[in-house]
Amino acid sequence: MQIPRRFYSLDLVRGLASLAVVFWHWQHFFYDGSTFSPYVMQAQPFYSVFYVLYQTGWLAVDFFFSLSGFIFFWLYAQKIAERRTGGWEFLVLRFSRLYPLHIATFIFVLLLQHWIFSHTGDYFVTPFNDAYHGFLQLFMVSSWGFQQGTSFNGPVWSVSIEVLMYILFFLLCLIFRTRIWAMMAMVVIGALISSWQQEIARGLFSFFIGGLLFRFYRHLCERQLVKSASLVVVSTTLLLWLATFFEVRYSWFWPQVATLLQALLPPQLDALVPHLCHMAMRFMPVGILFPLTILSLALVETWRGYLGRRLAPISNLTYASYLLHFPLQMVFWAAVMQAGGDKAFFYQESIMLLFFAVLIPLCMASYYYFEAPAQSRLRTMMLNSGRKLPLLPPKQP
Repeated sequence: MQIPRRFYSLDLVRGLASLAVVFWHWQHFFYDGSTFSPYVMQAQPFYSVFYVLYQTGWLAVDFFFSLSGFIFFWLYAQKIAERRTGGWEFLVLRFSRLYPLHIATFIFVLLLQHWIFSHTGDYFVTPFNDAYHGFLQLFMVSSWGFQQGTSFNGPVWSVSIEVLMYILFFLLCLIFRTRIWAMMAMVVIGALISSWQQEIARGLFSFFIGGLLFRFYRHLCERQLVKSASLVVVSTTLLLWLATFFEVRYSWFWPQVATLLQALLPPQLDALVPHLCHMAMRFMPVGILFPLTILSLALVETWRGYLGRRLAPISNLTYASYLLHFPLQMVFWAAVMQAGGDKAFFYQESIMLLFFAVLIPLCMASYYYFEAPAQSRLRTMMLNSGRKLPLLPPKQP
């Protein structure tokens, strides 16, 4: 069975997942300057509907890493291994996609952060907005281990990790030609360094899990097992999602596991039980649920034809929503504080509706009037080629 030319369902789910990050970051409005402040999670807008996003939305970043790994091994791995895509072309493709909006939002946040500091004596959420961290931001290495903490446009940390993953991905494909053992080694390294380089570890683990996932998916296609595998994988994935929603809501399963472990293990190991449960809780979505979700969508779309085609343009807003929601939060927060309001203002559902009413058109304008034209010009200029490259290739995250 042939691999589709485009996975519309993955485009769609990427766009929807970006909203999870916005919900998770709603807590930014309740910070005391750049210091985390306790807030009432359950009082946030539409909590009863979006409680999973409010509680676990930060994991959407790991989903993005896995999805990027799947997509990049699909689109580029073989071409790089066979020397059909060189380093300069790969660099230009990624640079032209990521850098224009990154540098634009960086400059905006830099100016607004310093305005906020001059009026309040503190920054908004991200405390390290100095020249050194500005230098790291300029070169998109702000989360490679050189930083003292979060800086400027905070969510960019994961884009920085993505850039590092692209470099490692290219070198792996070039040197090891996508051998499975090399991909597995990257996953293991990610797991091993998680205690002291968490951001890089998350990228390594999930990105190369996504790569392994694509290899498994391709194997199923080559063996004509797509239909039979779809039934098993999709049903398992749906059951796991139902269990996840139930567990986030009621917190029943893992306390039972902890009780069972304490009963089975020697008393001297009781102190390890919380750590073991935490590791298992962390691995369940990142190592099982997210990969199965990606595989389910890819298999179903391969078997049944294009899935989610009409809604796939939502993915065009993904990068913009990720980079623009934090600057927009700064604007909203500064406006409310200047008007004499307080943090409780952001518990209102109408304010969230207004926020999205501004954010979504802003993302659309960014995509069509800034990102796409800038990308096209950069590619034409940097590749110095007569051939026309697509503005925003639909297959690239």
